[in-house]
Amino acid sequence: MLSRVLKFGGSALAGAGQIETATRHVAATRAAGAAPIVVVSAVAGVTNRLLSAARRVHPDPPGDELDRLLSTGELQAAALLAIALRGRGLRARSFSGAEAGIVTDESYGRARIEEIRPGPLTASIAAGEIPVVTGFQGVTRDGSTTTLGRGSSDVTALALAVGLGSDRAVFYRDVDGVHSADPNLLAVSYRFDQLDYAAMTDLAEAGVPIVHAQAIEIARAHEIPIELRGFAPGSGRTVISAEPLLLNMPVWSISLSPPLSMLTLDGLPLVPGFLARLLAMVERSDLSIEAQLTPGSMARTGNDRVCLDLLLPDNEGPRLRDQMNDYLREEQSLQTSLERRRRRVTLVGRGVGSRRVSKAVESVGQRLGPPMATFWGANHRAFVVPEREGQSWLASLHQELITP
Repeated sequence: MLSRVLKFGGSALAGAGQIETATRHVAATRAAGAAPIVVVSAVAGVTNRLLSAARRVHPDPPGDELDRLLSTGELQAAALLAIALRGRGLRARSFSGAEAGIVTDESYGRARIEEIRPGPLTASIAAGEIPVVTGFQGVTRDGSTTTLGRGSSDVTALALAVGLGSDRAVFYRDVDGVHSADPNLLAVSYRFDQLDYAAMTDLAEAGVPIVHAQAIEIARAHEIPIELRGFAPGSGRTVISAEPLLLNMPVWSISLSPPLSMLTLDGLPLVPGFLARLLAMVERSDLSIEAQLTPGSMARTGNDRVCLDLLLPDNEGPRLRDQMNDYLREEQSLQTSLERRRRRVTLVGRGVGSRRVSKAVESVGQRLGPPMATFWGANHRAFVVPEREGQSWLASLHQELITP
């Protein structure tokens, strides 16, 4: 029987009603003649609560014990869904990452999958069971629990699809597929029926959290299609595949982030070793942080100083500011500022540097006020704006660049 991986995120398992809907999707896959392998994330908010609890008892929790703690969120979700499937008369069994044969390196908090040992899952499927596997986690060769980093249940799903020879991976989300903008924020956005791996890579590199970048890499390397489906029954979908798709517009996606903090460190010494250590400290954080180096305020700092802008979740801004001030307390010329309750408006497309896009941004900026900062990537351009102006920027740029 052909196998198919179904992945449910944390919002899809947030209550009894959502879990019941998930069981219907699993049962429908089985009824259609495919053997489902289910991958689950922790229920929304659980991982953050576990991390906060660890930090209350230790300012820098040891990685091995922290991974053991954080892995319990997915264990709860997998067991709950297996229980619900049994309640529908389906044989189901939950598996931890270790029990499922997901072998990783020893990089706690951001481990990489080295091997899938499919024996336990293939035996479960052969016995007529539906395996429900915890995403986000694995085990080292000496038996230590590891986690793969935020959003990495996507990676688990694609790694298992490869290891078990599945025909595709289906991700159930609260939005039906990929849209030109979040339909919950902008009703006039539209859904793409199909996209290629390159387009999804552009989204991931732009920091738009739809599919994890590493999961896209795995799917592209093994040409495994990904379906992004709405969680509600009868929802639409977007299919991600190797089939090339030309998007004949300079910008095809515009997103608006949740509230952010922008931490600015102005006057950092332009010393390669120093900056490398500072950026490595930021990189080790479990937070999703975007960093950008620009010239410092020349009149005050001189040409040997630079400015580092960091974007991170809003409620984490004060903590990182305090950590940075402590780490950099001997830098006399340093000025630190923290801007809270900001939004990141991100344009994705191969023409983000075009004159048309620049004119549209200039026009919106004249009306709403200029952006506080601009972040560039190969195929994306992002602007930091006040929270109260975020939706206006989203709607205005969508109207200027995407809406027919």
